Formats: sequence, C-alpha cells, structure tokens
Amino acid sequence: MSSLEIPGFKDKQELIDKIVAYPLEFSEAEFKQLVDPELQLNFADLRQLLLRIFDLNENSLLVESDATTGILGLLNKLSTYFRHVHYYQKIKRGFRNPKYTKHKVIVAEGDSWFQFPFFIKDILDWLSKEPNYAIYSLAYGGDWFTNILYDEKYIEELSIHRPEVFLISGGGNDLLSFNRLAIMVKAKCTGPLRPAHEIEKMLAGENEQDKADILTGYQYLTKDFYSFIWTIKAQYYQLFQRLRDSGKFNDMKIITQGYDYAIPTYKTRWKKWYALQPILNLMIGSGKWLKRPLMIKGITDEVTSQKIIKAIIFEVNYMFADVARSFKNVYHIDCRGTASNFNDWFDELHLHSEKFKQVAEAYKHCIENSPGNKVIKVVGQPG
Repeated sequence: MSSLEIPGFKDKQELIDKIVAYPLEFSEAEFKQLVDPELQLNFADLRQLLLRIFDLNENSLLVESDATTGILGLLNKLSTYFRHVHYYQKIKRGFRNPKYTKHKVIVAEGDSWFQFPFFIKDILDWLSKEPNYAIYSLAYGGDWFTNILYDEKYIEELSIHRPEVFLISGGGNDLLSFNRLAIMVKAKCTGPLRPAHEIEKMLAGENEQDKADILTGYQYLTKDFYSFIWTIKAQYYQLFQRLRDSGKFNDMKIITQGYDYAIPTYKTRWKKWYALQPILNLMIGSGKWLKRPLMIKGITDEVTSQKIIKAIIFEVNYMFADVARSFKNVYHIDCRGTASNFNDWFDELHLHSEKFKQVAEAYKHCIENSPGNKVIKVVGQPG
C-alpha cells in the first residue's frame, strides 16, 4: 500500500496550512507525512511557507538577505576569494593524492558563523589551519538558509568536489533579519504554549538553572515561532534526505550546529588587545538582531530577554539533534554554554575568536572520529 493511501494521510497543502495555523497541534507523525517522498515536498513549498510566517513577498526575501550586497557583500566576496585561493593551492600541491589517507576535503555552506569576514577568526578560519583539511567554502555572512536551499549551489559543488565532510550552518538569519524576532515573541508572560509533559521531556538533560531559564523564556514565545521551527526542520530534513536518496554522498559526513545562548544588548564590548571592537560593534549595529525586536514588543528587562533567547536557542538545538538522529551520517555540534560571559562575545550574535576555536575543536573531533553520540558538545562547556 502506498503511504498516500494510509488512512489519515493529509495532502501536502493541508499539512503546510496546519504548520502555519496550528503549529503546536502539528505532530511528528504529520511531519513524517510531510517529508514523505511521495508527497513531493520541495524547497519552493518550504520557501513559500516561510514567506507566509513572516508575511513577506518573494522580492522582500531576496532584498532582505544582504549577503551579496553593500559592504557586507564586498567583504564576503573578498573573504571567499582568498579562501578559494587557499583551497586550490592545496589541490595543486596534490592534496588528493590517494597516498595521503588522512587528508579530507570539506565543503562548507552557511552563514556568518562560518564566515565573519576578516575581523575575527570564525569556525572555518580555525579549521583551515589544519594541514589535513582542504575547505571549499560557500558560506556568506548574512545569508538566509532558505535562499541557500533555493539556489542549490551546494549541490553542484558537492558533485564537483566530492568531499569527505559537508558542514552546514544556517537558519539564524531567517529568524533574526529585519526585526523578524518580534514576530516570534509576545510582550506578556502568559504560560508555555507547549504541553508541560512535552517540555519536561525535552529538558530532561539540562541543569536546573537552564531548565528554569528556558521554562520562563517559553512563556513569551508565540505560535509563529513553532511554525518557524517546523519549517527549518523540514528544510534540513529535505536537504539531508535528498543527499541520501541521490546515492552519491552516502559516505559523506554531514555536520550541523545550532548557535549559543546569545545575549541581547546594545552595549559594545572591548578587549585590550582589540581596540577596534567597540567601533565595529557600532558599525555592524550590534543590538539590532535581538535587543531591538524584543524592545519593539516592550520587553526591556535584560534578564527576561536572555531567558527568551535561551528558550529559542534550546529549541533550535533540540530540533537539529532530532534531525541528526534520523540520518546515519549526520551529526550536530551543540555550542550552548561555550560563551557564557558577556565578554566571550564579539557582538550580539558572534563569539570571540578564542571561543570559535573551541567550537572548531568540537568539529575536528567529529570529523576525525565516528562519535557514538549524534550530538557533540563543545569541550569546556559548563555542566
């Protein structure tokens, strides 16, 4: 019997409509129906779903992703150019000679955690220092994950370079660009939308302080946030399912990451060895991604703001871990708690170089080994 003939199997549009209207009633069983290959869900469907959540039109989505325009676009292009030069120099020197059994080609696609141009050393900058890694980067700071999937540039590059490892980081810009976070939160603490038993199960592995903070943060989240989580989950699931079903990349290790507990603030940061940091914080507009949209909703208390972001980042990481468990070659790096102090952050969204180095070490561990656990925590995290 075809899965489409199973009683209760909804059509694609019904399931998409339910994610938008009733995301908290949307079940894992319905998610499995949605991503069933027979339903022929595609990235265009999921792109339209995201547009509906944010009340955007197609042109707005293209304009609002600033990864290839302005100063950020120029810096992205320059950084990518030098990274490609470095990659091809290694290839020219015979990097893929079969005698070098420890050499690994890595293709990386994603956002500013993989490419923060020039001012700090991001994850890929640290991994590139490894002599056994040759990294071909498609990452652009500021890029939306939905645009990454829609363009499908990564498919062509994976086919060309046939890497041992594929790194993918994305979703943060989809949530945070242009005050989108304001859609995901409400001004008053009205109680968690998820059933209490479900939340309790999800938080089982967390320490008591994190549990308390996350439970408080949950009470400020709107249903639109859960629509967003289902959408991002479906996007990643479709990506990995497509790679698996192609039969070309079954031996390729895939690694995701889900960000750290960011601190919403307009405050600039300064370290004595980096005098330019306050100026760069102001130029980049640190505060516009998290603090400003929360203040738009009337949430001004710093402690409450941090708890809300904690709940959001917890959900994002929980989702990634769940997706990783569905695919034998997918792993997830859990960065939460790596940058626990204000000065561990370069700005509102990005870690300082030494903290990105810690995250890169977790990637290296995953790349070099076959971890029994699908979720790899960054060494040095509290708890």
